Amino acid sequence: MKLLALRQRFLPGDFPPEEWERPQPGKAMLRRDAWMTLAVLAVALLGMEMMLSFAPAQDGPQRLPSYLAMGLMIAPLALRRRFPIISMLVLSAIFLGFGMWLPAVMVQLAPQIAYFVGLYSAVAWARDRRALRLALGSVILAMALWLMVGITNAKVLFGEELDLPAAVDTTGFIDPVLAYAGYNFLVNLFYFGGAIFLGMTSWRSAWRHDVVVAQAKQLGEQSAELARRAVIDERLRIARELHDVVAHHISAVGVQAAAARMVQPRDPERAAELMHGIEDSARRAVGETRSLLRVLRHEETGTPDPAGRSPEPTLGQLGALVEQSGRAGVVVELIFAEHREGFLDSLGAGLGLALYRIAAESLANVREHSTAHKAMLSVRSGADTHGEWVEVEVTDDGNPRPGTAGGGYGLRGITERAQLHHGMVDIGPRSPAGWRTRARLRALHTGVARVRAKGATP
Repeated sequence: MKLLALRQRFLPGDFPPEEWERPQPGKAMLRRDAWMTLAVLAVALLGMEMMLSFAPAQDGPQRLPSYLAMGLMIAPLALRRRFPIISMLVLSAIFLGFGMWLPAVMVQLAPQIAYFVGLYSAVAWARDRRALRLALGSVILAMALWLMVGITNAKVLFGEELDLPAAVDTTGFIDPVLAYAGYNFLVNLFYFGGAIFLGMTSWRSAWRHDVVVAQAKQLGEQSAELARRAVIDERLRIARELHDVVAHHISAVGVQAAAARMVQPRDPERAAELMHGIEDSARRAVGETRSLLRVLRHEETGTPDPAGRSPEPTLGQLGALVEQSGRAGVVVELIFAEHREGFLDSLGAGLGLALYRIAAESLANVREHSTAHKAMLSVRSGADTHGEWVEVEVTDDGNPRPGTAGGGYGLRGITERAQLHHGMVDIGPRSPAGWRTRARLRALHTGVARVRAKGATP
């Protein structure tokens, strides 16, 4: 616990969990380490040769042992990322061994940097953190014992045998032995502490990078899932549109065909007019169906639709819808009532499409399931405590036509469209006769959707 508190003091923030392992270095990184080791070795040997060239022969190290020590000290750096703990232990053993045999070589810059990099790499790349702690603790303990041995023999350095000034002849205020011990302690503290600090920072940065990559992958998967759901939702929307188109036009075709068959013997002109309505309804059904299927086909292939898509119907096309119902034998009175001028024209395309489809489905239900020959289509708007609203209502005074009960998909589509716009649906019979379909949609998405249906579903 004290070790964790100390680590948190010097390296605040989150740390990787104990089971996390840093990914293995790639082949490119290992090749780069090998080439860098060769380059460092060449520079170190050149520096060694320079030192041998200016140092006195009797005081300087011998060439062959010096080259051997330098090569052995730098060579393990080629595998410092692949085998970090082993490399650190090998470097520690070489540093201690040649430090006692050839101290003039080990105090040079190249071996010092090589050992520092070995310590840093072990902390930064070790995958088994427990083994790292044991190995690092052993190395620090060995170095501390080596340092203590040097300090206990420090008095010899100030004796007459080495011809150095006595303690009273120094210019400092600290005892020479304490100064020597303290200086070595500080140097090793910053040396080992710096290597461990930088290694821990690199290890934690690698973990954070791994977390970011995992999160990016998760976000990518979530984006793909959202895109897939969007495609599914769009297909459901197209299926609903297709149902509305088929239910609206085909029901009109059926009603007009039946009427034409009945009036044809006594009123050929009226029958011809009804047949013209059948042709018009069929053309519209085919055109809208092709448009929807074209969109679905190009959504599946992911290619743009070169022919474009027909504009979605809006409230402005209710007049044509009324005329089409009239040709099918149901006279429809269209009424608009706005709570403020221009409100219906300012409605969004999605809301206008929903109102149009609800009106079309309601009129189709009148033609197919009712004996009524007249209906009223009302489009009203208003405002309450929840915001502005717009509603469409279709009423008739007929009776249910026997044997024409549907599957309820049309009314389900009306309900879904109303819920999409936080609306309310009221569907059911009227008194004393007739049927009413009313859907109030929110112009601003406030409040909670409420759906209420009464009576039998036509």
